[in-house]
Amino acid sequence: GAACCAELVRRAVPARATVRDARRAAGLAVAVDVVELDLTAGSAARRRALEGSECVILSANAVAPRSGDHPQAVDRAMVDLVGDAEAVGVRRLVLPSIPVTRADDAVPFARGRRALERRVLDSPLESWVLRFPPFMECWLALVGSSVPLRGEPHATIGRPSPFLRRFRGVTSRLVEDRGVMLVPGPAAHRHAFIAVGDAARACVAAALRPDAATDPLQVAGPEVLSWTDVSGAFAGVLGRRVRVLTTPAVVFAGAARLLGPVAEVPARTMALNYFMAAEATPWTDAGGGLVDPSSMTTVEQLLRAKAALPDRPPAVV
Repeated sequence: GAACCAELVRRAVPARATVRDARRAAGLAVAVDVVELDLTAGSAARRRALEGSECVILSANAVAPRSGDHPQAVDRAMVDLVGDAEAVGVRRLVLPSIPVTRADDAVPFARGRRALERRVLDSPLESWVLRFPPFMECWLALVGSSVPLRGEPHATIGRPSPFLRRFRGVTSRLVEDRGVMLVPGPAAHRHAFIAVGDAARACVAAALRPDAATDPLQVAGPEVLSWTDVSGAFAGVLGRRVRVLTTPAVVFAGAARLLGPVAEVPARTMALNYFMAAEATPWTDAGGGLVDPSSMTTVEQLLRAKAALPDRPPAVV
């Protein structure tokens, strides 16, 4: 969401951003109209926030919940928001989404996205559903590195999620300090990793185009890399050998089932790792026709740019 705002400002397009806590908008450009909104607050609050908008980029998600959050309520609220957008005269809706995999039914986040996709595609709104492969800034950090988070004040995995913070407290510098990457699934799995900024450029391009898509669109990153290739990129940037340690998909699936009845948020996190471990995304349609592939950021370029920044974790409200 923050990256989409930055791209809209760069293009001199008026932008409004909704946040639950105005302090989280401190890093946004002053040109962005910031509105405090909890998506689960009800239809009236959502409609007030949407009033006067021509297009909605629905980037909200419950992938890294805070303490006290109810992810299922957020998923339902986003489905209901589509109807709110219709009611107040929004013309277009752009939905960043995730790949379709055989693991979808076992992953609450994936099930929620599919329900939201169906609601968007069934709506009379002009719609773009963009399915993205793994975001570099998220998954290259989750394997055990703090480098991809440098300079990221709005990082998804920097959110104050208690479970995620405990996990990151143990693993956040394994790559830098011990030369170890913790990878979900086989090291040979290949993904068309995409930078958050490039995903935002695709969302904004879809928002501003005169046409609408009839079907979901895959938007790949500029190259397809295995986890072994990613370890090589880390090694080249950090100047040290980096080993890949893998965890089979079945381990995450079992952990998600075990935790489900007693700990929803950890269970959803394990299910998301299962989602990554079970399938690859070896897409070759870089940019999806929305972004020039030659202008997109590669894994090595991102890591080198981040490694040149101060080694300070982002402050997150």
